[in-house]
Amino acid sequence: MFDKFNKAKAFTLSEVLITLGIIGIIAAMTLPSLVGRYQEKVTVTRLKKYYSILSQAFERSVYDTQTNPKDWGMGDMYDAQSHINFANHFVPYLNISQNCVGKDNNYAMKHCFATGDNANPIYYAHVVLNDGTRVSFRLWWSDCQGKFGTSKPLESVCGSIGLDLNGNKAPNQLGQDRFDFYLTNLGVFPAGTQTETRLSFSTYCDKDAGWGTSIGGFGNGTGCTAWVLYNENMEYLRCSDLDWSGKNKCR
Repeated sequence: MFDKFNKAKAFTLSEVLITLGIIGIIAAMTLPSLVGRYQEKVTVTRLKKYYSILSQAFERSVYDTQTNPKDWGMGDMYDAQSHINFANHFVPYLNISQNCVGKDNNYAMKHCFATGDNANPIYYAHVVLNDGTRVSFRLWWSDCQGKFGTSKPLESVCGSIGLDLNGNKAPNQLGQDRFDFYLTNLGVFPAGTQTETRLSFSTYCDKDAGWGTSIGGFGNGTGCTAWVLYNENMEYLRCSDLDWSGKNKCR
């Protein structure tokens, strides 16, 4: 009687294997999603951190030099010295491991993870921070008269500051590990805000357009930065019907 009772309650080896197999399948299906969501939270946190760092660097530079960007002695957007002057107003306030400002293509490619035209000093100046984040500086208008939107800062755009949060590691895509900010005469502001008209979130952070795809000279993903900072998510990677004044999460 005792043996029969124990036997009725036991699991066979095949039942155990089937159960483990089902658990394995479920884990294989859900684990990548969980890892991806966790990585997105890490990205949100790091982007917010560096937005704060860049904003503080701007304020300290303006205070220490008693000048605004339009007075920083910058010239043409294809003049290497312009990008050098731009970068050097931030460099003293950043924790830098590699300084490629003013260096040639080969140096920038080797030490600052730059590739293609990005490595050319007539287009960009780069530094790498202590945690591996690359910061890229590019001047557009020395008089800071770029018009990118309806808010006052976006009516005084000088150039761009790009962050690559994980250096030369994949995916190296705008809106995923690369994010753009604007240097304006009033401060540093994220690309793709609700008041932006030139590189809007709806057009330049579009899942269906293909990440990194060029749209009118700018890459898709450029307009994602503000969304990540203010909505604290990267839901745009999963759906394409998000809106500043409406839906801010996929269902």
